[in-house]
Amino acid sequence: MATQFEPHRKGFLYRRDRKGPPILVTAAERNAFVRVFGWQFLAHVAGFMAAVIAAAMFTAHFFPRGDETGGFFLMGGLLLGIGLALFMSIKWAMHAPARALAGRPTFSSGAGP
Repeated sequence: MATQFEPHRKGFLYRRDRKGPPILVTAAERNAFVRVFGWQFLAHVAGFMAAVIAAAMFTAHFFPRGDETGGFFLMGGLLLGIGLALFMSIKWAMHAPARALAGRPTFSSGAGP
């Protein structure tokens, strides 16, 4: 998250994914976005761990021996789904500043020095 903000005079320029148009933000705004994402990232880690444990328990319920081919494919599919959901959720969290600053003019359009 912090890499999307570049220092600029007394504030920061926010660029979505480091490529978007620059938006001028204060240091307090930048720190708030980074702090919130830090907590969200910890929640993502905890959710990922819980989802993997739940997937393993689900797979073990239907394939208790642990050496069945179906269990391998079921667990693989569940892990693929968990990974995709995690990627999409982190991407959504990373774009929170873009959503919050959507109405603010870009720096290049004369928003300030």
